[in-house]
Amino acid sequence: MIKMVRIDERLIHGQVALIWTKALGVDRIIVVNEEAAKNPMMVSTLKLATPDNVKCIVLGREAGGELLNNPRADALKILVVVNNPEDANYLCQHVKTIPFINVGNYGKADGKTSEKEKWTDNLFVSEKDKNEFRSIIKKGIDVIYQLVPDQSKKNLKDLIS
Repeated sequence: MIKMVRIDERLIHGQVALIWTKALGVDRIIVVNEEAAKNPMMVSTLKLATPDNVKCIVLGREAGGELLNNPRADALKILVVVNNPEDANYLCQHVKTIPFINVGNYGKADGKTSEKEKWTDNLFVSEKDKNEFRSIIKKGIDVIYQLVPDQSKKNLKDLIS
């Protein structure tokens, strides 16, 4: 069962590996990212960043969607991590059981924050990103900004104008 899908441009790091896995009680982190899946060094790094009691799988979009739709996945407690709204929207279109999207750190890594709208200190969005979020919301899936579980939640539906 998918517990949460997180958008975080850093993929797996302290907040994801330690805080969210514990708060959600997951036993799997599935990273869905084409670039990471094709890069053995990145796969190794992501697996090293994962807690010992959690299994990490790194897949491209199509393979990730297939795995998440597999009935055997229902018995697992899964945190899905992507690094952009486009991949999250792809999963929302192809996976039946997305409970909600959690947005963490996004929009700073490319260094183009001046070309984006600042929604929070850690969330910068382009028009393309807004359209991806709108598409997800239109499917009836909540998109929530929350860096860590004890932080208050912001529904992105309220931020998109």
